[in-house]
Amino acid sequence: MRRLALMFLLFSPVAACGGPTEYAIVGTARAAGSDGTVQVEPIEGGNTMVTVAIDHLPPVERLGPNLSVYAVWFVPPGRTAEKAGILDYDPSERTGRMMATTPHRHFTLQITAEPDATTVSPSDVVVARRVIGDTD
Repeated sequence: MRRLALMFLLFSPVAACGGPTEYAIVGTARAAGSDGTVQVEPIEGGNTMVTVAIDHLPPVERLGPNLSVYAVWFVPPGRTAEKAGILDYDPSERTGRMMATTPHRHFTLQITAEPDATTVSPSDVVVARRVIGDTD
């Protein structure tokens, strides 16, 4: 019995390490009712794989004139926003999905409505925001 308990204690930290960390994400007032998850997982090379899944997003064109896509941004502490990519939005399901990598472990994930996919900085039409990791 002691041997089993010792083995459990020895291997428990290993089992708890690795794997993705999941964060809840909710919509701002512009996308009230939107919710989903952000999964982050360290990958080789010191990078982080980020998987975004958000549901109940309104059609982007309803959020303002000339808006046509949702963009995902990584904003590291004290730095400017970096575009992770364009959310794969399904208007019939009102869902958005995206995977991206970043060298950052600590950042704010932001989803914005944008006029087109070529935008280089986030608009002020923020539909969701979530701090990932400890940004101190």
